[in-house]
Amino acid sequence: MTNFGKLALSFLALPALLLASSSAFAVDTPAACGKFDFNANGLGCEVKVEGGCEAECTPIKFIAACEGGCTLTATSQCTGNCGVSCIAQCDPAKLDCIEGCHTECEQPFIADCKASYPDRDCVTDAEASCTQHCRTNCKVVPSSCTEHCDQCCSGACTSNVNLDCDLKCYADVEGGCRVACQQPTGGLFCNGQYVNASDIKGCIDGLLAQGLQVDVSAQGTVTCDLSGCDAVGDVNAGGMFCSASPGQDSPFAPLAVAVGMAAAGISVARRRNRR
Repeated sequence: MTNFGKLALSFLALPALLLASSSAFAVDTPAACGKFDFNANGLGCEVKVEGGCEAECTPIKFIAACEGGCTLTATSQCTGNCGVSCIAQCDPAKLDCIEGCHTECEQPFIADCKASYPDRDCVTDAEASCTQHCRTNCKVVPSSCTEHCDQCCSGACTSNVNLDCDLKCYADVEGGCRVACQQPTGGLFCNGQYVNASDIKGCIDGLLAQGLQVDVSAQGTVTCDLSGCDAVGDVNAGGMFCSASPGQDSPFAPLAVAVGMAAAGISVARRRNRR
């Protein structure tokens, strides 16, 4: 291998993941990326592989993948009972729809989840489901106790009525996430959320076709050749950065990989931990 073909580059204090603003221009979601909304969920992306990837296969990371898929509406009995209690305790000076929704949502969800799905991590499931439905119902900032209670109770009750559907989605996406993590291409995560892509390379190709730029970065000592970059040593130390052009045998060939980003770009960090 020539010196040109193999490089060892070190730069201090550079992050493993570079983020790009999603506000520069609209991004159309490629078909291979599933239904992930890159405009809503950001363009800070990374490809994770091996053990570190599988650790990310958790419902908290599946909110974007499952959002909009479970559409049962809250029952009037649930929202009515919640609303009466909420109005009685509401302080107009402290309206926080998201926090109020979570408070109302999580404990009933956990109780019902444990009763029906004793093998699941119901606390994490509740956090994911409540975050998803509370965020949807609390998009408009409430201006009064009535609005606050209507919105936060609706979010909590919607989460409860969609419990079975949400848990099925989390289980399905988790299976796909773990399979992706075991593949050479790894799993794609954007802004902390798993992208339930049918074809990761096709997804990234589709983003590149829109003028987005892909960077490969890693922490630790990094060695790069025409096949890409491998992290060596303590990947949590230092802050090293490296880039190269993958060869034709790379799972991401012929993606163009370069250091730096355009004003509107996407950053994909590929991490390989050697054991």
